[in-house]
Amino acid sequence: MATTLISPHETIMKTDTWITLDEFSQLLSSSNTLSISEGLKFRLDETREFVDYVLSKKMRVYGLTTGFADLRNTAVDAEKAAELSRNMILSHDAGIGSPLSSEITLGAMYLRAHSLSKGYSGFSSESMSTLIEMINARIIPEVPSTGSLGASGDLAFLARLGRAMMGEPTPVTYQGKRMLAKEALQLAGIAPFQPKAKEGLALTNGTSFMASMLAIAYQKQTQFLENLVSITGLFLNASSAIDAAFYSMMHTARFQKGQMRVAKMLQPFLPPANPEEVQNDYSIRCLPQILGPKLEIILEQREKIERELNAITDNPLIFRGDEITSDADPSRIIAFNGQDWIVVSGGNFHGETTGTIADTIAMANAKIALTMERQLTYLLNPFRNDGKLPIYLVADPKKAGFHSGFMITQYTGNALAHKISLLAHPASIYNMTSANESEDVVSYGATAAQKLLEQLGLMNELLAIHLVTTAQAYSLARKTKHAKNPLCEELFEKIQSKISFPQTEDESFEEKYTAAQNLLESGILKRKIE
Repeated sequence: MATTLISPHETIMKTDTWITLDEFSQLLSSSNTLSISEGLKFRLDETREFVDYVLSKKMRVYGLTTGFADLRNTAVDAEKAAELSRNMILSHDAGIGSPLSSEITLGAMYLRAHSLSKGYSGFSSESMSTLIEMINARIIPEVPSTGSLGASGDLAFLARLGRAMMGEPTPVTYQGKRMLAKEALQLAGIAPFQPKAKEGLALTNGTSFMASMLAIAYQKQTQFLENLVSITGLFLNASSAIDAAFYSMMHTARFQKGQMRVAKMLQPFLPPANPEEVQNDYSIRCLPQILGPKLEIILEQREKIERELNAITDNPLIFRGDEITSDADPSRIIAFNGQDWIVVSGGNFHGETTGTIADTIAMANAKIALTMERQLTYLLNPFRNDGKLPIYLVADPKKAGFHSGFMITQYTGNALAHKISLLAHPASIYNMTSANESEDVVSYGATAAQKLLEQLGLMNELLAIHLVTTAQAYSLARKTKHAKNPLCEELFEKIQSKISFPQTEDESFEEKYTAAQNLLESGILKRKIE
């Protein structure tokens, strides 16, 4: 079940709330406020009563009456459990570097609230109120960008959030101003977070930051692909692509859904058939086979990302009643308030899922970028396009040499494709241990997600170059064609409304690139792929 939107301005999280990617984006881009249902509040209070009971019985529970990581066998007095929570937040705030974007941090705050509200973590309703009120007031901590291994979650990132919630002297933004957290909480009338037993561990053990990064990256990825379809379609028309390679019979014979999907999306852009022409180079003829599997594998990640947005990812977790599965050893079960309870230590905070998804998308992007760069060379080189377009797209071929035309757009595209390919190298294949070897396999999930976001920025820059170059090629090719493609004409008119083509004199590309990036960001060129 999706998040309940009770009005355009308020969202209530319930026991069965399920966040979709679209709702996640909506909550980040709007002024919606957040609250939790009475059912969730009751569950939080019920779990806290159990935590207090465990403390009163001085039971040995990881992170409650023990140290952390390889200090797990070090006992901590139950009376000092709250102080242990505070110590954890302070000591784990060890990140460094430029701050993450406010969008990423707000998304992480929302996801952390969603996860902790479910009552598996031992987080109190009072502490939850501080986090939710900070979200509603848009008090956004400055969180250093380096410090997460994605091993026990986003420890350093979430610890900085915890310090801001406590009103520690750490910077935040509030109402467009930078100030210390204590001042912001006072101005907003929010009671500071006073960590109770286990709450420091519950807050800092989780994948909320890397999941926020990945969700934001996926939305950017989707927009990129929707723009790519349009620009690629215009490229096919400008380059006089041969239609035969896009016939559905060809792709049905291979049974690959992504391939069939790409061919179907691109076919409407093609110029009229010319039976005398046989086939094109791979960057044209094999586009369904090249882009198809990439599109398919990227779209497959959506469901996995949404599962991570809704995951309970801290440790240990507390289950009760019917939630306790039959494989639980009876000796671990604790009777309290007329029902069975169990505290389970595991590894839901491990970010391998996030790292694997981000790396998978990044690797797919690399081949897309390399294909785009090859298409640029096709448009600029008359020996490749069989003289259908002038060298370097110089509008007056007699001025070639005096004019360099679009020569250096390929250089810039080449440089971008190289950077994009470097960023496709997977982060999650590496491993260096932490916590004195006790955390001996880490995920680098946050690194992978940050790398994907950086790569997508470059992908959009490359697409802006592709747009400008393709529009120039189309503006020259359409003058010689007897039948104009209505879809291409509609697309070209949208481009022409912001950028003038054809370019007839040498000029700086700065303004064109900026205008192209704005066009891509506006969404008016997109074609749906999902």
